[in-house]
Amino acid sequence: MSEPRTLVERIATRLRHARRERGLTLRSLSEKTGLSEPFLSRLERAQVSASIANLILITRTVGIDLGTLFKEEAEATAPKPYAVHRAAERQPPHVVPATGYTYQPVAAAWMGQLMDGFILTFPRGEKADILTAHEGEELSFVLEGEILFQLGDEEIRLKAGDCLYFNGEIPHMGRNIGTGDARVLMVTAPGRGPGREFGWWKTPVAPAERPTTPGRVAAGTGKPRRRRPRH
Repeated sequence: MSEPRTLVERIATRLRHARRERGLTLRSLSEKTGLSEPFLSRLERAQVSASIANLILITRTVGIDLGTLFKEEAEATAPKPYAVHRAAERQPPHVVPATGYTYQPVAAAWMGQLMDGFILTFPRGEKADILTAHEGEELSFVLEGEILFQLGDEEIRLKAGDCLYFNGEIPHMGRNIGTGDARVLMVTAPGRGPGREFGWWKTPVAPAERPTTPGRVAAGTGKPRRRRPRH
């Protein structure tokens, strides 16, 4: 897909891509440059133009050369095949609705990324009996604490250093059963991409039920299927 043809559109597109590759939000870019967030947003949508002084300030902050903005499409520098996420620039933890848990993205700025990575913190004493499910696969690596992970009709105890890899379509949830806060590095694939990360937290499957009888979990319900009586 070719870039916009006008100079203003080309500058807007390249600035937006460079900012996201750097792992910066509009707010953090505003704080670093002293330029207002509304102005930066309109600039990235090709609704305003900027002075050379402002462009120099922005390009230095997002780590590209000023000349890159003005090159013709064929001469433009190709996007880097990686993204660096600095600890100091990482977004603060967000509260997971209706749970008391928090998650913090660790890799969420590379356009077209195939994975989402974040750290989920389970506070001591918090309990959210909500099963969730989503497309793709998930890897959960316990950084600290102890988690009782419910996967379908199974309960799996995980301690620091333990890792669980599973099909995300199976209803699942975790409970903190340790003496302090627990932190888990979670990676899901396929990723949602910038602006759509972690949307599955908003669509819980059902209140969790502790498994009482053997059986497979009905897809999308989180509840064991009833066995048919034998004739």
